[in-house]
Amino acid sequence: MLRINRLRVEINTANGMYGIDESFKKGLNFVASKENTCGKSSILAAIYYCLGFEQILGGVAGIGGKVLTSAFKNTIDDNGKSWNVTESGAYLEISNGSEEITVYRSIKAENKDNRLITVYFSEYDLISNPKNQSEDFYVNIQHAATSQRGFHAFLEDFLHLNLPLVRTSDGSERKLYLQIIFSAMFIEQKHGWSDILSGMPVFGIRESKKRVVEYILGLDTFKNEKERDRLNGIKTDLENKWEQLIKEIQRRAYSESCDIVNIPVHPCVLSDKQFSRIAILTVEKTTIDEKNNQLKTEYDSLRQLKPRVTDNFEALNTELSETEAAILKFEEIVRHLMQKLSGISETIHRLTSDLQLICTDIRNNEDAARLQKFGSEVSNGQISANICPTCKQQIQDNLLEANPCSGFMSIEENIRHLKAQKSMLEFSLNSRKNTRDALQKEKDSYESRLLTLRRLAQTLRSDLFTTTDTEASEAIILKKIEISKQIEQLSDLQDAFYSFLDNLNDLSEKWNDYLEQKSRLPKKGISEMDMSKIALLKSHFIDNLRRYHYSSLSSFDGIEISEESLLPTIDGFDMKFDSSASDGIRTIWAFTLALLQVSIEKDGNHPGIIIFDEPAQQSIVSEDMNSFIQSVSEVSSQSQIIMAITLNSHELIHIIDELDTDKYHKLEIADKAFKRFEKMGSREVSD
Repeated sequence: MLRINRLRVEINTANGMYGIDESFKKGLNFVASKENTCGKSSILAAIYYCLGFEQILGGVAGIGGKVLTSAFKNTIDDNGKSWNVTESGAYLEISNGSEEITVYRSIKAENKDNRLITVYFSEYDLISNPKNQSEDFYVNIQHAATSQRGFHAFLEDFLHLNLPLVRTSDGSERKLYLQIIFSAMFIEQKHGWSDILSGMPVFGIRESKKRVVEYILGLDTFKNEKERDRLNGIKTDLENKWEQLIKEIQRRAYSESCDIVNIPVHPCVLSDKQFSRIAILTVEKTTIDEKNNQLKTEYDSLRQLKPRVTDNFEALNTELSETEAAILKFEEIVRHLMQKLSGISETIHRLTSDLQLICTDIRNNEDAARLQKFGSEVSNGQISANICPTCKQQIQDNLLEANPCSGFMSIEENIRHLKAQKSMLEFSLNSRKNTRDALQKEKDSYESRLLTLRRLAQTLRSDLFTTTDTEASEAIILKKIEISKQIEQLSDLQDAFYSFLDNLNDLSEKWNDYLEQKSRLPKKGISEMDMSKIALLKSHFIDNLRRYHYSSLSSFDGIEISEESLLPTIDGFDMKFDSSASDGIRTIWAFTLALLQVSIEKDGNHPGIIIFDEPAQQSIVSEDMNSFIQSVSEVSSQSQIIMAITLNSHELIHIIDELDTDKYHKLEIADKAFKRFEKMGSREVSD
């Protein structure tokens, strides 16, 4: 919830301080004058500006004080005499329903950038108390909506809004920014009355109007779309893993001149019968077990024939000794490589952690540098005052200081130092990873050679202990070795196949879980609860139109809230095309209030505030204006509505005078909104 409690604008000139200091109440607030160009819109603009919402006033190009009038920045008129503005700024006291804070943002200042916002954690009247804390934030630059020092990230947390991530036009995700949300409830005079949600800034968010309506009403469609995106990610991941798993087992099978059959190409829920049909077949179309049994029978028959070794017993014995020595040597090398791999893996883990810390330190220092650049005088670590946050000593910024203090660096130097450390860590990390990969390859090579040596040693021992004199050709011995090798390779392939089946079964179960989660989503993309909210939005919208005497249609039967855009349509077309200019204004009134009405009734996410700047557009008749104000008065009992209005007719004055004085607060401007402050007891703020 957002409540505007108080606005104080201070404009310093050589003739003293000008500005305005007014309070707002819960419920309906009028900012009224009898003439135009008295400064009503400037008052509202100052509210937007303090909240960092100036994009609502001027689009993407209207950042900072550019959207504010000349009186804030250049000259201010006082009884026909102009005074140059020296410095200016604005305080805005707001509440979230339980806490009050005061926001200060400079407009024109020599040493403060207007992207700096100071938050005082108290009401305005108490900010002069040194015990009350304050903190500086930045706004309308990168990370202002996500960083802990970004003002909109702070404001989102203060208002308990919990903004979602939404898709952008380039396929990435970003926050549904506060400026976009509040453009649905801050209807400003220049852009806001051309169409429904026409004052919405452009931030590259896909279907931004729909996203805003979904958020305000708290629709499940938003959650369902996020769930669909999540499930689509799971689906893609499972499909990729399924494909890679099949490719890997096929590669292993093909390397042994085998083939794997009856594998489903695409993910599916596999039954026991389907699992039993999956098999690896040899060239002879036999299974691995059948082939291995055949090879073992052949090997056993060869074992019955023993080669003569009596004539070369010593040579074989020497070769066995050399082979065993080589085995011991290779085992030692493998152990050494494993130790080195373990050590380098530890180093990689440590360097990765250090790199993450360095990146965090860089971000924090860049935030501090931004705040200092903008003229921050409040910082947790006193960096902006050139005070070391650790030892509290002065940080020298003069290279020719007579008594240099070694060991201290400015923020910019610290950032450069941290970035150099980051580059060094990244280089070291990449180097360690390359070394690890090389060691792993070397270890695999030695293990393969070790396996061959052990096989050779086993064959030599078998030859040495033979006792038969039967002559056997060397081809028999080689054949035995080849058969042994083939049996081992097929056994490895069988183990890989069993592992493949386990992984395939796991993916099958995950696919079944994915399908089950997908089945829980609404078939039409919209839940029954959402349907009821949209139906209620339509009902309130049409009731409001009737109340405001919308006359561009003879019947309201064709009006719908589009499920695709969540905006009102007539027979499937945008309402603007079939509406007169005055009925276009009535449409904006009706839809803006309907969003608040539904959010109140269905516990939505509306912040509970609406600002209308000059709603009596396009020569709206007084009778309809009366209906509009009456409806606003009714809904304002559970919200805050601020309306800037020009009382240029007796009818409008009578409409407001007829309201219950307990239900509204009126700020009446005579002549000009910004006037010279008299000497007051309250503290005047200057930079």
